[in-house]
Amino acid sequence: MAVSGKIIIVQPSVPSYRVPFFSRLHEHYGDRFSVYASAGGLGVLTQRDKPYEWERWLGPIKTLPLGVEWQTGTLSIPVSDGDVLVLSGSPRTVSTYLLLIKAKLLGAKIVIWGHFRSATSRPWRMWLRLRLLCLADMALFYTDREVERARRVLGCGDRVHLAALNNGLDTKEISAYRRAYEAKHREKRLLFIGRLTEKARLEILLRAMAEPELAGVSLDVIGNGDLLAHLKEMASGLGLKNRVAWHGGMIDEEKIAAVANRCRLFVYPGAVGLSLIHGLAYGLPAVIHRDEGDHMPESSAMKDGGNGALFERDDSKSLARTIAALICKEKRLDYMSAKALEIISCSYNTDNMAERFVSALRQLELCDTMMSS
Repeated sequence: MAVSGKIIIVQPSVPSYRVPFFSRLHEHYGDRFSVYASAGGLGVLTQRDKPYEWERWLGPIKTLPLGVEWQTGTLSIPVSDGDVLVLSGSPRTVSTYLLLIKAKLLGAKIVIWGHFRSATSRPWRMWLRLRLLCLADMALFYTDREVERARRVLGCGDRVHLAALNNGLDTKEISAYRRAYEAKHREKRLLFIGRLTEKARLEILLRAMAEPELAGVSLDVIGNGDLLAHLKEMASGLGLKNRVAWHGGMIDEEKIAAVANRCRLFVYPGAVGLSLIHGLAYGLPAVIHRDEGDHMPESSAMKDGGNGALFERDDSKSLARTIAALICKEKRLDYMSAKALEIISCSYNTDNMAERFVSALRQLELCDTMMSS
């Protein structure tokens, strides 16, 4: 059975940063391609009045006992023999498991797309994720590094095809607004982009800002979240009220660029993910902590001493020293900026993601054809 039918992706939601990737896949596959997702759920990132041409809205995601979830309408998704069904790898969504079983019985190919392991992984979730992966025909991970780890861990790796997309952003739009980086022409400003949650650990950066060696440094915060009021109060208490600019959540890249183009460094004190790709895409050298196991998969784009520097996790003094040691080294920063753009131009962008997705499905079809001949 060759892969000849529809390509159906099922996601919890479609945030704005994922739209260019899905649009490129729709351009390639045409009407064979569709994305099923629940509307809203991520604030400004999912704020729109109607679905895209390739998007089909499901009902809301409901929380059930024991912390599991049910995505309303999932089991009504039409799946046929020859289709490829791409499912989220989240182990908490039980409707995904039932749709998987339905699709396999109908003869569809199953692709699980998601993290292999990340900062938010828990042992029981990891166990369920591995079981889910072994029911699929292909596991599609966020980064190449995860494929290497999965080969060592998955007992079903000999029959489940493994591939990676190197999760990224639409860097074409960013490059249109990005200003050439020359450290000597940049203010001593730090950029943080991300949701203001526990995962971000922005309080560590605020404490670092209060250290004497960073007295002349300012911080721009792009993002919103439940901790905003608390963090503002903390910044004021640390005497940082005039050195921290709170810009709120933004999805308008031109407005984001107006902030990013003033900064010398991108800093993310917590478990960094796609925010790192955003910072690097602006040519900003990055500062993140060195505990690889406490990051999201996209941290694989970070190269210590290449496109940025590392500090000791949860240590505000270490973060302050790392920033202070780097922020005045203009030639070093210019080198790191070039390296940041180099890795983003090669991968971690939506064009490369789309190419990798198409290649992975083509490989799945080729292997299936060989097995059936």
